[in-house]
Amino acid sequence: MTSDLSAQKKRLKKKVYPDRKTLLKILDHMYDELYVIDKSGTCVYVNKTSLKHYGIQPEKIIGQNVTESSNQGYFYPPVGPIVLKTEKTATYETMSNTGRNLLVTATPVFDNDNKLEMVVENLRDVTMLNQVKNDLDLTKKLLYRYQREVEVLRKKELEVDFITHSKVMTDILELVRRLAKVNASLLITGQTGTGKTMLAKYIHKQSPHKKGPFIPVNCAAIPDQLMESELYGYASRAFSGADPKGKPGLIELARGGTLLLDEVGEIPLHLQAKMLHMLEEKQYLPVGGSVYKQVQCRFLAATNQPVAQLVDQGKFRSDLYYRLKTLEIDIPPLTERREDVIPLSQYFLNKFDQQYHVDHSFSPEAIEHLIGYSWPGNVRELKHLVEMLVVTTAGSQITSALLPMGFFPTQTRDFQISTQDLALDDTLHTIESQIIRAAYEETGSSYKMARALKISQSRAHRLIKKHVKPALKSSQ
Repeated sequence: MTSDLSAQKKRLKKKVYPDRKTLLKILDHMYDELYVIDKSGTCVYVNKTSLKHYGIQPEKIIGQNVTESSNQGYFYPPVGPIVLKTEKTATYETMSNTGRNLLVTATPVFDNDNKLEMVVENLRDVTMLNQVKNDLDLTKKLLYRYQREVEVLRKKELEVDFITHSKVMTDILELVRRLAKVNASLLITGQTGTGKTMLAKYIHKQSPHKKGPFIPVNCAAIPDQLMESELYGYASRAFSGADPKGKPGLIELARGGTLLLDEVGEIPLHLQAKMLHMLEEKQYLPVGGSVYKQVQCRFLAATNQPVAQLVDQGKFRSDLYYRLKTLEIDIPPLTERREDVIPLSQYFLNKFDQQYHVDHSFSPEAIEHLIGYSWPGNVRELKHLVEMLVVTTAGSQITSALLPMGFFPTQTRDFQISTQDLALDDTLHTIESQIIRAAYEETGSSYKMARALKISQSRAHRLIKKHVKPALKSSQ
């Protein structure tokens, strides 16, 4: 009996507890987010699940007050302050800035004197469960949805989510909220894919015309000979083949709302004088008509072209240009606001995961490549890339190996070839060896090297064995 107790004590003494590094590693691999605030409401710890929920690294949240984090839009409503006040466990549902529905259980922790020391919050993603619930609700209300289909589609078209953490975009949105209240022409400029149409929708939603329609017009997509009738409409029997009853133009359809002239630099020169008159006099004449109609909508214009250069080239009227740019906003490219890459990537990932009923996450290496990429197609390119990755990735994690080849630019290397004692086979062997060794150094595996060089993995394995392994042995 004594020997059994002695053996048990020895086993207890040998019991291993995880050290701090191991414990943090365990917490960072939890499916749920663990968020801890002290009695003043300051975050003292959050695990790496915050990256999936908010698109924010833990280091940016730790040290920030919970109210400040909520005001910045990371989540709403904040649960911690409620528990700090009541000192009782509470469970609420909150929404993250990337579209995640989170079930939060906040538990107060007391010290030895029974005084509140901290609040520990467990946040579980219940987005998929809510999606199932929403689908059931939609099925029950199918008839009602059909009856109001037009209204629902219009509201959905105007749903605008600006995910940004960069100061430059935050300042732009703050300016836009002020300009939206002013019924003046506004010109939005920026590269293709930066979000000019989305910003125009946002302006409409913030304006006094928000209950009216939002009509976007792609001036580059309308043939020159049809643009006038499309914009202004036409009277009865205005031309051969016209509708006998006439047809309202897009300006009339935008009555009480907003009309966006996208790619405004493509408007034909012969129509620019008529458009200037319309903007100045707030009236226009339909094609073949004899009675002027009043303009009752706000005009926004957008372009990715340098309109000032078109003016200098005589392709755009200077008076129309200055009339359109009464107010002007330039959206910077994504390369100038890299702080937005992670939250935008996470937002699109969550969005398409919900759409396709899957669940993914980015690996740390993939995130690094996303941040370092040049993004010539800006936000539109990022959105389409994430959708492609969601659709094509079979596993749960999107790794850097799944990114397109454009994310791994090949480095240019100068090969010194001497014509003295030139032997073709030896020279080809030397060049092949340099390419393979450089590719293996950059990729680190036969699989990734095969993708980079567009060869089979078996061939990549043979080339590594031929050129890399002998070099490693000789260096040892």
